[in-house]
Amino acid sequence: MQRQESGARVDAESIGLAALVFLTEDGERLGRFLSTTGISLAELKATAGTPEGQAGVLDYLLSDESLLMVFSAEAGIDPAAIAPAREALVGGGDAKRYAAENYTSGNTSGRAASKRPSKRWAGPGA
Repeated sequence: MQRQESGARVDAESIGLAALVFLTEDGERLGRFLSTTGISLAELKATAGTPEGQAGVLDYLLSDESLLMVFSAEAGIDPAAIAPAREALVGGGDAKRYAAENYTSGNTSGRAASKRPSKRWAGPGA
């Protein structure tokens, strides 16, 4: 069972990185992402390789169906695979609960707080 979860995690990371590349390849898309989420380019670079950062990018895509469809078509990824990939990256739960637990100033777990790019990283719906 653990091997299957590990495979799902690798696939989810691949999707998360592909989504990040998709956003950064187009200046207008990247600018809109940074503006909407409130993070800086430096913060994006710092969190790009983390599951939390990749999940944040997928959250952003999931919040905009037309952008999600463009990404899916360009990447050759079934749009229905994006939400499960996001869940695999963060270990389940919904985006708002995850954001509340990991991207608030009251986080004492040490998990993700030091890499907190912004209060809105979980996406525009957070």
